[in-house]
Amino acid sequence: MKVVRLLPSFAICLLALAACTPANVKPGARVSTALKAGQSWVVTRPVVAAQVLDTCSRDSPAKHADGIGGYWAPSRAQIDELESRLPQLQPAIAEPAQSGRQYVGFVSAGRQLIYINAFTLPDHQKINPAREAVRVCDGGAGFWGAVYDPRSGTFSDIARNGGF
Repeated sequence: MKVVRLLPSFAICLLALAACTPANVKPGARVSTALKAGQSWVVTRPVVAAQVLDTCSRDSPAKHADGIGGYWAPSRAQIDELESRLPQLQPAIAEPAQSGRQYVGFVSAGRQLIYINAFTLPDHQKINPAREAVRVCDGGAGFWGAVYDPRSGTFSDIARNGGF
């Protein structure tokens, strides 16, 4: 996995990735909903999940002692419910459904939560979020994360990457 620090002259574009989908979805498949223009993928391999949560220039549950107690695979229904609630992130996140998103199910304090790793990639990028963790240092508001609680249907710990 490589970490890239974007410089002012660079467009948002550099990352290292690792992801796959749950057993009931073909590898590399998108989790589809009618509400989003962005694409989303569910990360199920613990090694890849750990890479997604190892953020570079924003806070995440992995940066807190006892923040991650294990991993689990969110269901399609849970992701559909989460995505139907993305508008709740506004105005903290402008147009959250327009971002590409990776979802990681993790356990914290005995609760099953879902981490959202959101990103904006240029069309010409040869990055495959279905197979690798998207991890960008800096990059600005086009890269953000949040925690979703499927039991309560609420978001918390919303954080954006730092600027250039």
